[in-house]
Amino acid sequence: MKMIFGLLLAGLFFTQSLPGEVFGASEETIQSQADRWYRQRLQKFQQVEPYNQRRLERDLLQLEEGFEEQRHFNYHGLYPQFGTISTGSSLAAGVRYWRPNLFGSILDLQSSAAYSLNGYQQYTLQFGKIPQGPPGFFLRSSNFRSTSQFEKVPRKSGELFLYADLRYRDFPQEDFFGLGPQSREEDRTDFELKEADYEVVVGYQFNPRLRTDVRAGFLQVDIEPGTDGRFPATQELFNDAAAPGLTEQPNFFRLGPSLLFDYRDRPGNPHRGGMLGFSFGRYEDLDGNAFDFNRFAINARHYLPLGATSRVLAVQFFTSLDDADDAGQVPFYFQETLGGTDTLRGFDSFRFRDTNVLYFSAEYRWEPVSAVEFALFYDTGKVFADRSDFDFHDLENTFGFGVRLKTPNAVIFRADVGRSPEDTQIYFRFASSF
Repeated sequence: MKMIFGLLLAGLFFTQSLPGEVFGASEETIQSQADRWYRQRLQKFQQVEPYNQRRLERDLLQLEEGFEEQRHFNYHGLYPQFGTISTGSSLAAGVRYWRPNLFGSILDLQSSAAYSLNGYQQYTLQFGKIPQGPPGFFLRSSNFRSTSQFEKVPRKSGELFLYADLRYRDFPQEDFFGLGPQSREEDRTDFELKEADYEVVVGYQFNPRLRTDVRAGFLQVDIEPGTDGRFPATQELFNDAAAPGLTEQPNFFRLGPSLLFDYRDRPGNPHRGGMLGFSFGRYEDLDGNAFDFNRFAINARHYLPLGATSRVLAVQFFTSLDDADDAGQVPFYFQETLGGTDTLRGFDSFRFRDTNVLYFSAEYRWEPVSAVEFALFYDTGKVFADRSDFDFHDLENTFGFGVRLKTPNAVIFRADVGRSPEDTQIYFRFASSF
């Protein structure tokens, strides 16, 4: 009975949908009506005008194409680079040398040097089977020490990589406000961080989405008074009790495995998918046992298209937990921070610092054209010393909006305006937020 009733309804709808002059008309009349409809569709098709691209859209597409070409420009293996070395470095310029398959072997050689307007310096050298392609036009930088190993690498299944990784950096104006969530904005100081890393990295790319690696090597750190004349040196306002490791810095041995599951559609400019990374680090004080500690970190991201891929909800979760050995401490210069261009964008860079960090960020992203993106964001998080405070109480909150210039595979430049209870901050960066 239900089937018969449905057929009757369908027949009624069909007869009502046909024009009156067709239903019940002769074959000659039906043919004449069909010819008239065909002529009307043909006339409408002939009147369709080609899409007239607006000047702004045309200029942005030309800019996008120009950056795509510039990203791979090189002269005998030398790649010019531009951007920021780290949060607080200001604009920097550099050069990177890339020589794959050295002398016809499977070994690669890569080195770089960069210098910023604020006197920040960074030098790197990698030699061996390196899991990455030619350098891009923009300098790499990350505010998360624990997530630096989660950078994009080529997705080649079954690839084993093994290389030496040597790095030296001199950051002369690193901000320090004190430890913990109760640190005060008026206690802002600065210090100079000099660090040399000598490590070996071995890893394996299981498939296009899954890889693992282990880093092992030595770290040398030197802390000196900062060079920013606007603020006192950290050594003038704080001591070892308030900033562990301020007066003496031992050498360290570091051993750390990491695991990355990356299912983003385009890691440099994702619109769907996500990423999940785990890392563990063991830091051994080679001059004693005052600063032995372990670090465990998780970084999770997901990108959800809202109907079309031009509208995306992007979310990120990050936590880093440090566990010092008995009677040991975590040096203040190794502790994770919140605040700045990558986290809590309404606060000063490195505004909050402690042995444990909890952070969450969400962005609504909209692309009116493929080369431009607008974003509304909300950041929240906190630092804490006691593991029992791992909860969602007493969080610091910021919100704001941003504009990004992009190519299909990378964010070229972004400007973010963030608001917090302390201030309004404007940050510029030659990299994506996450």
